[in-house]
Amino acid sequence: MSSESRAPRYEMVNVRGGHVIIEHDVCSRAVRSYFAAEPNPPVEEYWEGRRLWRHWGAAQSVQFDVRDTTSGEVIPFRELLGLMYYACCREDRDLRRLGELAQEHRISIYVAITYETAEGEPTRLPQDKAAVLNGLFNDRVKDKSKKILILPDLFNLYREMTYGQVMIDFGLTAMAESR
Repeated sequence: MSSESRAPRYEMVNVRGGHVIIEHDVCSRAVRSYFAAEPNPPVEEYWEGRRLWRHWGAAQSVQFDVRDTTSGEVIPFRELLGLMYYACCREDRDLRRLGELAQEHRISIYVAITYETAEGEPTRLPQDKAAVLNGLFNDRVKDKSKKILILPDLFNLYREMTYGQVMIDFGLTAMAESR
């Protein structure tokens, strides 16, 4: 079996539609986000301890797991908010300069942005999960001279990006081969 015709090692499974919900605490001004797999995003305010959480915004999104086709293991990606293309960050950021250099070598850089806790800290994507995402997307790139590099958010982009900058690139996720 040639490498051209081999089946991809990873596949998206348990794909769930829903919404990314963004809330803020009225007293502390803390902001947090989470995924809700509901047809309509929840918008009611509620108390959680000393915090009064109010709806701040919502956007349609998907959440998924990844299955390793060689072992059958299913790896959940509940902490993943989305992927941010390097060009969406400010021009003065090191990541932007790194991404432009990588583009010259036909490598597209994305950063895996994760959800924040109520304390405003991200839930970091472990390196082994970043490797799985890289395998998932790179196995489906039709032009083998191109590569995708998905990095954990080692750049603390979650602190300065807007939720509109985070995306799951439709072309990126649509690379699944038809069966």
